Amino acid sequence: MLNRLLHSDLRWAFVALKLALVWGLVFCGIILLFLILSAMRGMLAAIPLGIQIACAGLIMLAAVFITVMLRERRRVLQACQHFRAAFEFVKPSTPAEKSHGLSSEKIHDIRRRGTALRGKPREWWLGLEESLECYTNIDGTQGWFLTRPVAESLPEDAVISPFYHASFHQAVPSILTALGLLATFVAILLALSGVSYNVQDALRPVTGIDQLINGLAGKFLSSIIALILSVTFIIVEKKIGERHILDEYNHLIQRCQEIFPFLSHSRILLDLQRLAVSRLVLTEAEFESRFLKADKP
Repeated sequence: MLNRLLHSDLRWAFVALKLALVWGLVFCGIILLFLILSAMRGMLAAIPLGIQIACAGLIMLAAVFITVMLRERRRVLQACQHFRAAFEFVKPSTPAEKSHGLSSEKIHDIRRRGTALRGKPREWWLGLEESLECYTNIDGTQGWFLTRPVAESLPEDAVISPFYHASFHQAVPSILTALGLLATFVAILLALSGVSYNVQDALRPVTGIDQLINGLAGKFLSSIIALILSVTFIIVEKKIGERHILDEYNHLIQRCQEIFPFLSHSRILLDLQRLAVSRLVLTEAEFESRFLKADKP
């Protein structure tokens, strides 16, 4: 009891320390951002208003994409955890059960837990249940096995895709980069449209070139912001989204493999071979016994 309380206290202390570090980093980031904006106040004045609006829009769009990705990630994790929680108190298969299969009582309890699921976890259970078969072992005992590997009954795409749209999230960096470049090119195009050449004006034949040159550096800010946001999204999606989802999926597959024994085709062929050999030996023994009886006077 004392060890359990100590472990609980340590866990809460670790959580409190983690939250303190996160909020400390957020606070430091806000201060750093304020200092950067204060230092760039003069530079921002030289950036065209359209580019500033485009940069703000890119930041908001990236924040929306990250929020959607994290929400979908949470849905996947919750569904997988709900599925594993349904079989939390089911003991892993013993060596005897892996060899002879699950008993009817245990498979009945597992089915009761599986049918109580709702939503996508219920569909995952139905996919597993389709692979469950009662097999008669060579010694005459019967047991329940999975006739397909768990990864085939619960493929990664079928588990993750209904919640997490990985193909869209992989395209987000390209979308952000393209929008940043589009804003840059549009700003340059508008600036070039203000440049004109008048051959009759000998003093100032070219007009509007000063506005183009003065704001030219600021027009590339949207492209730079888009590239930074793209790299940030890739890091967040790979480290926080995809990695945690794959880890949870692997835990789900591993848990199912612990519960359900797998009946391979090699096992069935070996049992058939042993059965055929035993029947052949029995037939030869019967033949010899009958032949010896016939030879007796």
